[in-house]
Amino acid sequence: MHRCDVFDLQCTCRITSIFLSCLFLGLGTAFAAQEFNVGYIQGGGDGPALHQKAFENAKIEFKYIKKGNYKIDTLLKFDVIAVGEQAYHTNADLKDNFKVVNEYVEAGGYLVTVDFQQDSTWNKNYLPHPLTLLDPDLEDNVGVELADHDLFKKPNKLEADKHFGAGVWGNADFMADGPQKAPVPWIPLVTDKQNKWPMVVGAEAGKGYVILNSLQIIQALGRTGKQELSEVLHNFLFWRGQLAVKGKWKLATKWGKLKGQ
Repeated sequence: MHRCDVFDLQCTCRITSIFLSCLFLGLGTAFAAQEFNVGYIQGGGDGPALHQKAFENAKIEFKYIKKGNYKIDTLLKFDVIAVGEQAYHTNADLKDNFKVVNEYVEAGGYLVTVDFQQDSTWNKNYLPHPLTLLDPDLEDNVGVELADHDLFKKPNKLEADKHFGAGVWGNADFMADGPQKAPVPWIPLVTDKQNKWPMVVGAEAGKGYVILNSLQIIQALGRTGKQELSEVLHNFLFWRGQLAVKGKWKLATKWGKLKGQ
């Protein structure tokens, strides 16, 4: 091999090594190599400005799911559908169409509430499996237990003290109106140590997965902008990966910036 060829090969190897190192280092925070299409069902509470600020802080793109979008072929364009604060209480379109949202889950989709829902108007059949809510409120975390679940491993490693510890969430925005219990097939994912409340529960449903979360992720992240809470939102949205059944409906959305539409 000629000297120049050896030099070119060495340069190529070095460049490749540097590129791969940068890529792997960047995956922990930017996820530049991943593509997700995020649908968001807007809730009430403190309004869309705060909700949009939360996604902006986490550098996540999303599309609003509005009245004309509640069709199974439209919903199957989304890798994940996030449900905002008290959406099942304030969003009439969601209440009128919750059955088609459940159909999306059973067809292979992933549905997650990213803030609490109102217990007083909650229908236990809103989600693919019956679930009852009560009215506990915690202004700050007094200790949680995390299940051995991919939710806390991908794309970030979430830790009970670092991500859910006292003082992390701020402004009394921790949890509200959680599940009364986690009846089968629901499993507890985040449990309050002091009261043994299952604050986050998840379940397989058909080919998909659903999470009822009573932590106030959107409100806390919108107000504080803390990196730890951004990582929590990343995991709650992206741990499951892309929707395998999307097929011809796939709309690739690179998330590295936020522009609510």
